Amino acid sequence: MQFDVPILFVVFNRPHHVREVLDRIRQVQPRELFVSVDGPRPGHETDPEQIAQCLALLEEIDWPCSVHRLIHDQNLGCKKAVSTAISWFFQQVEMGIILEDDCLPDLSFFAFCRENLRYHRDNATIMHIAGVNFQNGNWHGDGSYFYTKICHVWGWASWRRAWEKYDVSMATYPIFREQNRIADLFADPKVQQYWIDAFDSVVSGQVSSWAYPWVYTIWINNGLCICPNQNLISNIGFGGEATHTKEDSESLANQPLQPLTEIRHPTFIIENVLATEYSAHHYFKKPGWVTVKAESLKRRLGLKN
Repeated sequence: MQFDVPILFVVFNRPHHVREVLDRIRQVQPRELFVSVDGPRPGHETDPEQIAQCLALLEEIDWPCSVHRLIHDQNLGCKKAVSTAISWFFQQVEMGIILEDDCLPDLSFFAFCRENLRYHRDNATIMHIAGVNFQNGNWHGDGSYFYTKICHVWGWASWRRAWEKYDVSMATYPIFREQNRIADLFADPKVQQYWIDAFDSVVSGQVSSWAYPWVYTIWINNGLCICPNQNLISNIGFGGEATHTKEDSESLANQPLQPLTEIRHPTFIIENVLATEYSAHHYFKKPGWVTVKAESLKRRLGLKN
């Protein structure tokens, strides 16, 4: 049977990655595939040809599928290109899966998203379904996944109802910062400072990131994210061609996939504080206490050039 949840595939200029992820999408044969392609960067002579190769791969879709395309002639950059693509996607679908071209999913990721999109469809508290697990073998709770404030965007799913709250400009952030509301989210001052520095960098225009405004959106709406207890996404995009993840030797690159053989919902829809604190203390602390893994995530989300 064809997969009945729409998928958004965000593409730029890496045809070898596009082929690998598209081959994985082909195995579930979605009925609807939305593809967004950013335009070539000024001064990058190889971009037009590489983007053309990516577009050519779309002609190889060989299953019954409605393919919707959003092709940009000019380069919008990471922040605008991705956020525009997601908004375009949710203008047309109620719920769906978002994959960037360097996020290789395990096949069980699709069923995991499908089940949770339906199970949590009417629960406004749940705003994001992640595919990665960076808990280093720590299993949390009695289900196949847990609830957390931490939002990972390497392969994820959501609903129109959640994305409608998204504000890429983070218009309320000055009030959030003035009232020190980050202290209501995290007790550790070093974690608080990490996020304030990150949000400051986006609001000031120093960093081009669509993901930090999405994290902010979830938090100011008292939202929670779903995170699987096994890793369902491997980032294959580390290296010189990447926008943020330049080093291919870092520990978050090419993480092994761990298929889910069953989906068990947790007994309680309550944040797993231990899981949140593990992620916060291992990956999201102010520089000076940040580990190599945290530096990787910072680059991926756009905090570093």
